[in-house]
Amino acid sequence: MATVLGTMLAAALSAAAQAIPNERLLNTDVAVYRRSPKELWVYDTRPEVGVGAHGLDTTTVKLIRALDMRLVRHTMYWNQIENTVTPGQYDSKALAYWDELAPRCKAAGIELEVVVHGNPPGVDFAHRQEGYRRFAHFMADMAARYPSIRFWELWNEMDQAFTDLFGNGHAYISFRERGKMYAEMLKLAYPAIKKANPRAWVLTGGMTDWNEFPRGIYEGGGSPYFDFMNIHTYGVPVIYGMVGRGLSLYAVMREFHDEGRPIWNTEFGIDAGNVVNAWGFPHSGNPPQEDGIGFDKTHLQTWKECLEDNARRRIYVKALGYQFAAGNETSRERLQKEGRFAAGRTQDDYGYGMLRADGRTPRPTYDWLKKQDLNAQILGSSGTRTVDIELYDPDGAVPVGYKYDYQWRKPWMIIKGVVVRSLEPTVIELNTGPPDH
Repeated sequence: MATVLGTMLAAALSAAAQAIPNERLLNTDVAVYRRSPKELWVYDTRPEVGVGAHGLDTTTVKLIRALDMRLVRHTMYWNQIENTVTPGQYDSKALAYWDELAPRCKAAGIELEVVVHGNPPGVDFAHRQEGYRRFAHFMADMAARYPSIRFWELWNEMDQAFTDLFGNGHAYISFRERGKMYAEMLKLAYPAIKKANPRAWVLTGGMTDWNEFPRGIYEGGGSPYFDFMNIHTYGVPVIYGMVGRGLSLYAVMREFHDEGRPIWNTEFGIDAGNVVNAWGFPHSGNPPQEDGIGFDKTHLQTWKECLEDNARRRIYVKALGYQFAAGNETSRERLQKEGRFAAGRTQDDYGYGMLRADGRTPRPTYDWLKKQDLNAQILGSSGTRTVDIELYDPDGAVPVGYKYDYQWRKPWMIIKGVVVRSLEPTVIELNTGPPDH
């Protein structure tokens, strides 16, 4: 019996030293995450709403900021910047775009979440190991060149689209094996980014598979080599994917003792084509509606359901919808032939975007977001609070630079005066040696 109990205790201590609990303790809006035996994260669990944007001219930035949004997802195309077979040879025009954009967005109060993808010449599945090394070198250069960009998302839907570097296009390669390949890349890119900019945060690319691909990342040893888990949730109704896929991903994370890690959602949304494919044209319904009115209604309902549900469940600490300005992408030929729109409107006025096709005129979703101001609470008071947190501490680790005590009984510890930031986790160094008091 003693041997069995000793084994169980050792296993419990080992798990606790990795990254287990997502406890919501003294403050229901705060969570703690044991990132490693020597590192604890404290983060705000109140969801923040952001948006993706294909373009970020001055007017677009003002329209986004009018919604009290600061997090904006924007794409950096590796193949446009490094557009030759020569590693490290960068296109000056492509760099000039980012040289201008990064400081302008920062000055406007925009926090860029940059998704990087696109195979450059000479990078393909057959030479993927060299591709991973080349990508890591590129990411180090970009993280160093643009220190104001704090959030880097590595690839986009790489589990089954946009690149072959992780097995997409090879039907014999399972999603789990693809996740393991992705972990190989993370092991190179993550340390390179952190060395170039220690204040940067790394997200996994937004996955469309919420089960086997993330399981492969963990089995491939990728857990220490990213900061935030990230998923995309589509489907009709979108709320089903938003909730179901998120909970399924959480179950995988829990399986690998990592449920405390923050989860982001960097794409959800709906366009007119998906509405038609699921429910038909509004004009053929009962009662019939003018198509544009029906499309606007469903678009607003989708955003409203997803964001209000996430405010309750708090699956995602950050939810960035797709997209600020984007036309209709689905069933375009059918919409062209059968759609009935008001004079001057086209299907692209009812796409994924919260603006009309002109990129300036708000749709009802934009107006609703502006009225609701969903980020008001989390952005208030400069987005910071000072709280005491409670930590389950079975291995006797103590925080460096903080006062602490055991107000009730070990192994529950109170860490006092922790500044919690709404944008990013607060990192607390832990000393796993003998306590100093």
